[in-house]
Amino acid sequence: MPNEVAGPLTALIARLLFQYKLWQTKEERKADPILFVCEEAHRYVPNHGEAQYKEAQEAVRRIAKEGRKYGIGLMLVSQRPSDVESTVLSQCNSWLILRLTNSNDQQHVAKFLPDSLAGLTNMLSSLTRREALFVGEAAALPSRIRINELPQDKLPDSHDISFVEGWVNQPIAAEKLQEITKRWAGTQG
Repeated sequence: MPNEVAGPLTALIARLLFQYKLWQTKEERKADPILFVCEEAHRYVPNHGEAQYKEAQEAVRRIAKEGRKYGIGLMLVSQRPSDVESTVLSQCNSWLILRLTNSNDQQHVAKFLPDSLAGLTNMLSSLTRREALFVGEAAALPSRIRINELPQDKLPDSHDISFVEGWVNQPIAAEKLQEITKRWAGTQG
């Protein structure tokens, strides 16, 4: 979805969900909890400067600060936790932390862990694929866990494009470029 639409749409969805939960009775909230997931959280609630989707920034902050009491949770997903707003991160009560090799990210995460667990950040750079630290309210005990491996047909189509594989191919033919341009023009009208 184009960036011009993603921010306002995310803001609208977040606000509608919050209002929905606000107008529920306590019993309805308990029976109908919602988890709002923000993939690439640094775009919505950056630690410095304005959000790429500034329309969504305030809505996400509100869910982080007030959502739990109304039955709406927030999951922040980012490969760059040091770029996510500290105020919002401080509202997180459970953490699933995969391998972090950047020392700024490791130090940033350590600030939000209880003092007794801050030493666990030393092992973040040594975690292997599918390993993570699981800490917080949702974890009975702080744990180093292994995430189940999924069969190929169950994996999301989220792998990065291989530039090396693409560059060894012949350039795209003019006919293919025209086909792509026609598809693109069809979405612009």
